[in-house]
Amino acid sequence: MKFFLYSTTLLLIFPTFVFSQAKSNTHFMGSSNIFMPSTEDVGKNNLVFRFNHRFGNAKTGFDEFYGLDLGANTQLALDYGITDRLMIGVARTSQNKTWELRSKFRIISQDWFPFTVSLFGAIGQETSSQSYTFNYFNRSWSGNSAVDAQLNRDLNTYTLTDNDKRSYLTSLLISRKFSETISLQVSPMYVHRNFTPEQTNHDRIGVDIGGRIKLSTRVDFTFNAIFTPKRDYFGQSYTEESQKSSTTGVNQLTSDQINTGLRNGTLTTSEILLRNVLLDEPVKHRFIPLGIGFDIETGGHVFQLFISNNRTLAQTQLLRGADFDLRKNEFCLGFNIMRQFSFDTEKEAW
Repeated sequence: MKFFLYSTTLLLIFPTFVFSQAKSNTHFMGSSNIFMPSTEDVGKNNLVFRFNHRFGNAKTGFDEFYGLDLGANTQLALDYGITDRLMIGVARTSQNKTWELRSKFRIISQDWFPFTVSLFGAIGQETSSQSYTFNYFNRSWSGNSAVDAQLNRDLNTYTLTDNDKRSYLTSLLISRKFSETISLQVSPMYVHRNFTPEQTNHDRIGVDIGGRIKLSTRVDFTFNAIFTPKRDYFGQSYTEESQKSSTTGVNQLTSDQINTGLRNGTLTTSEILLRNVLLDEPVKHRFIPLGIGFDIETGGHVFQLFISNNRTLAQTQLLRGADFDLRKNEFCLGFNIMRQFSFDTEKEAW
C-alpha cells in the first residue's frame, strides 16, 4: 500500500529537530504522541512549546505538492510543569479557531508498578462563527418561490452559541515499557460535546493505541490509532446525506414524497423499492484516525514527522473521526515540533 511506502521516505523529505536526551526510564521521547499526550512528564519548572502542522490530502500529488499547497491546520501550545507529576497547558488550533485548556497528572509510575498511569483532561472552546441547518420548515409562506426559499433557510438555520461550541475530554493514559526498544500506550477516552448535529450523540467513547520502536539512540518509529464505535458523518444534514445515492445520482424519496406519490399515482412501488432499497447507500461517516512516522531528537528539540489520514489537532475533537480514506490512498503529511525550556533556578544555566 502506498501509505506504508511513503512512510519509509519521510526522513529524506524534511529536516529534523527534537527535545531532551532519551533516558533509560522514559517510555517515549516527548510528552506527546502523534494524536494524544504520552505518559511522559514535562517536569517541574519546565515549559514545553509545541508547533504542530497537518497539511491537505497528499493524494493530489505533485500538482498540489502532496497537500502542502492546500493549506494547513496548525496548532501552537504551551505546557508547564507545576511539579514533576502535574502539568497544565493551553493550545490554540486554527481549525474552528479552537482554544483548549488541558492538564495531566501522573498517578503511578512503572518504577514499582507494571504500568505508568496518568490522568489527562481538556476543555475545548471553538470561537469561529458556526451555524447548523435543520429541516423543520419547508413550506410556502408567501407564494413567491424566492422569498419562501429564503424564509425557510432562515427559519431552519441555528447559530451556535459559545456554550454550544464547548467540548470536554478526559482520558486515562496507560503505558508500559517492555524493553529498551518497545513501549506501548493505551488511552481510553471520553468526550462530551454540548452541541452535536442530528443523529450524533453528545457523549462518545474511544481508545487511542500507540507505541514506539526505538531504531537508534535518536530515532524512534511511532504509530497511533484511535478506535471508536461511532464517528461523525460527512455533510451537515443527516437527512440529506441519507437520501443520497452516489451510484446513480438519484436521491432517495422521503416519507412525505412516498405518501404523496402513492396517493396521486405518480409513484409506483417498484420505483420506491429501486430508489430507497436497491440503490440505497449508508450515510458516509468519517474514518478511524491512523498515523505512522518517526520521532527524532537532536539534543534541543523533538521533531515528530508522520503521515496520517487525520488533520485534527484539537484533542477534544479527535473522536469525531479522520478526514481521509486510506483505502483510496488518501492521507496527509504532518509534523510536531517540541522545544523544552527550563526555569529551574537550582540548575546551572547553559
